[in-house]
Amino acid sequence: MLLDFRNNLRGVAFGITIVIALIFALTGTGSLFLSTPDSESAIVVNGADISEREVMQATARERARILNSNPDMDRSLVEDEALRPQAMRQLIYRELLIQAAKEQDLGVDPALISDLILDVEQFQTDGQFDEDRFRYAIRSQGYTSSSKFTEMLTDQFLVEQLSNGIINSSFVTDSELSTLIALAEQKRSFDYARLALKPFKDAVALTDTQISEYYEENLVQYMTERKLSVEYIELNSAMLLQDQEATEEDIQARFEQEKQSADNSSSLRAAHILLGEASAELIAEVQAKIDAGDDFAQLAKDYSEDVATAENGGDLGFTTGDTFPESFEDALAALEVGQVSAPVETVSGTHFVKLLEIEKTEFLFEEQSERIAQELKQEAADSLMVEKLENLKEMAFNADNLQEVAEDLALVANVSEPFTVNGGAGIASSTAVVNAAYSPEVADDGYASEVLDLGDDNYVVLKLKEDFPSRQQSLEEVKANVISSLTNSIAQTTIDAKAEEIQARLTAGASIKAVADEFNLEITSVDAGARNNAQVDSEVNAYVFELPTPRGAEVKDGFNTANGDFVAIQLSEVVLADTDAVEEARVEQIRSIVEASTRNKEFSSYQETLIDQASIKQ
Repeated sequence: MLLDFRNNLRGVAFGITIVIALIFALTGTGSLFLSTPDSESAIVVNGADISEREVMQATARERARILNSNPDMDRSLVEDEALRPQAMRQLIYRELLIQAAKEQDLGVDPALISDLILDVEQFQTDGQFDEDRFRYAIRSQGYTSSSKFTEMLTDQFLVEQLSNGIINSSFVTDSELSTLIALAEQKRSFDYARLALKPFKDAVALTDTQISEYYEENLVQYMTERKLSVEYIELNSAMLLQDQEATEEDIQARFEQEKQSADNSSSLRAAHILLGEASAELIAEVQAKIDAGDDFAQLAKDYSEDVATAENGGDLGFTTGDTFPESFEDALAALEVGQVSAPVETVSGTHFVKLLEIEKTEFLFEEQSERIAQELKQEAADSLMVEKLENLKEMAFNADNLQEVAEDLALVANVSEPFTVNGGAGIASSTAVVNAAYSPEVADDGYASEVLDLGDDNYVVLKLKEDFPSRQQSLEEVKANVISSLTNSIAQTTIDAKAEEIQARLTAGASIKAVADEFNLEITSVDAGARNNAQVDSEVNAYVFELPTPRGAEVKDGFNTANGDFVAIQLSEVVLADTDAVEEARVEQIRSIVEASTRNKEFSSYQETLIDQASIKQ
């Protein structure tokens, strides 16, 4: 049966274009493991295989996304093994959504896929679609043919269709919205008084004896941390790749080798006029106009019952021979470009099929040479990497210093800045490096570390350069810190005692005014204050809106602010908002927030249901 064409698919085309752009922007040319076999299965979801290559691609995209979002992050901290489970889970979710979409007979118009590809900026030169650029681009991303890439886009459309169907069916009732608005826009009337920490700090007068005693009692606080600096050698694929070359002879030889197994299949671009339960007279009428040479595209607009393609001249896009019903494919395969078939019967009705274009997959030297050259350079770098890595492991073992090792291997030995057991800058930002540096073998015995694998073909070996032991700082060195800490401690103890007295008075029934008078505090009154009242301290306002609604008597409470102050509060009234009085823009804003939250929850619940019902083997 022909695919179920959907007019509403065009509504998600822009989102799919963004998906394509992100794939190419995040992963980069040649990064998606062309050598990994598609046949190697990593996950089986309800009988459908997800290949190891797909898992590696998804992991690489996730890694690239994180590093692009955090350019200053240490690359060694983003390990593929840590990202792999999440990447696999995303692929499982995607496969389950594709399967669910197909079970619900959702489909994609091939012409829409073709139009989308034509509009992708990565496939254009000077604003026009460039066939060579398209083929090179998709191959560099691991797609061995245009049909594979088209299949990926079709699946993505299915996912978007199903996702949008679930998400857009979510709603919030007027009653729910009204209740939420009343709570969100409520007003609260309250009084509060602040007992500030600063006056208590200003009142502290320390003697030399107090300072000295505090220092002696807290000596451990004034110990320096042990620091190490290390000599290290880095070895990675990037530093070796830049020195590699690929000769024309080598490139040509590799091209000839690959050409033998290249995909040389053809894709046929079809258009059709679909007549459903048509009479013989109507079929004859259309046939007569075709025989008379009438424009096929105009005839599709006038007669075709396939509303998804009629306005596009009946264009169905490309097929490799398995997209349409067998009779349709047989008729198409028998045509020359520009020819129209005799009437073809399928379960959908009667078709007049036209062959618009034949796309032959050609394996051309001009298109492949740049990629092959890069692969040959990478292979040479990888081979050299293996050799140097083995030599590094052997030569660094029990080496007196790493400088000589580096010179013998044409590498560079560097010295780090001192760093603590918590790490530091540069090479010391790697947890693996820090752990190795502070291991007894390196830090205490002076041996070189093992060659550490930091991931992403990046290796390092290190040896202790200098040890800066922990030491006790003198009182003179840290006197300012001692005075500050002791002052804060005394002031905080004093204010805590006052705060307990205030709380006790409030609990005993005293009003906040009586407490303020007793402790010489200033009262601030807020009448019908909103949740986002910019005139009130944000900490105070947030705390007030967490208090329970008064039931017959004021609610009295208090809390310590981030800067050490104590705030006493008396909440007297809570008034829920009149929904009808809330501005329409605010109502719509709240509706949007609630609907988004509801959609996300419902879609997540649907995904988890698919997971629970699925057969998944890893």
